[in-house]
Amino acid sequence: MRRMGALLATGLIAGSLSLPLRAQESRENREKVPPPAVKLKSEKKAMTLSIVATLVPWAVFVPLGLRESHEPGGEAASLIAALAIPVGPSLGYFYAGSPGRGLLGIGMRIGVIVGLVALGTSLHDAGHDSPTMTSTLFFSGVIAVAGSYVIDIAGIRKAVRRHNLKAQRLQLAFAPLVSPRTRAFGLQARLSF
Repeated sequence: MRRMGALLATGLIAGSLSLPLRAQESRENREKVPPPAVKLKSEKKAMTLSIVATLVPWAVFVPLGLRESHEPGGEAASLIAALAIPVGPSLGYFYAGSPGRGLLGIGMRIGVIVGLVALGTSLHDAGHDSPTMTSTLFFSGVIAVAGSYVIDIAGIRKAVRRHNLKAQRLQLAFAPLVSPRTRAFGLQARLSF
C-alpha cells in the first residue's frame, strides 16, 4: 500500500511540476495553439428569429381576422396567430440564452392585451362604448404592443453579446493537489468566470 502511495505521490509531484513548465513556453508556441472552441451565438440569427416570429403571426392574423366569411380552418389559424403575437420578438432572447428577458417581454405584451380587452369589455357592459372609444383602445393597444416589439428587438444584439462574453470567460482547469496538513492527495478543480 505504501508503494502505491509513493507512486501516486511521485505522479502528482511530476504533474504539478510540468504545469509551470508548460506555462513558461515561448510566446510563439502559445500563439499557434488555437483557443478553446466555444459555441458563440449569432446576432444575425437572433435578429432573424425575432423579426420573422414577429411578422409571420401578423401576416397570418390580419388577412384571416379581417375576412367577413370564415372559411373552415381559417378560424384555427387566426387563433394560433393571435396567440403567437405576444411571443414573436422574444424568440431572439431565448436563442441568446436570456429566457428571463424573453418571458418579461411576453408578459408585458400579454398584460397590455388582456388589460385593454378587459377595459373594452367593461366599458361595453356599462354602455359607454362608442366608435371613438373602441378605436382609441384599439390604437393604444397597437401602439403599446408595437413599442414593446421595438424595445425587445432593439435589445437582442446586446443580449447575444452578453451571452458570448460569458461563454468566452468561463474556464475550467484541473491540477493535482497535496494537502500539507493531512498529507492527502487529490485533484483541484478551478472554475473561473
